[in-house]
Amino acid sequence: MKLVFDPKKDVLNVFKHGISLDQASLAFNNPNKITLESARQGENRLMDIATVERNGVVLVLVYVMRGESIRPISLRRASKGERSLYANYI
Repeated sequence: MKLVFDPKKDVLNVFKHGISLDQASLAFNNPNKITLESARQGENRLMDIATVERNGVVLVLVYVMRGESIRPISLRRASKGERSLYANYI
């Protein structure tokens, strides 16, 4: 799968969340992720929650699939509730 994102959106994501969309594969390719679905703005959005081995940080990736491409919308640290959901799942 190929990551495709707007460089301007990436700058905003780094400013807001401190992490580049370029790192989306850390959550997307994680074998222990959980994936949730939600329809928003007329498209099917997916949300992966996964622990990143490197720092033990739980990340949330919101994205859409466009053909063979992954289009990240947001990548950020998980909230307390999302971390709890993930811990209960694992």
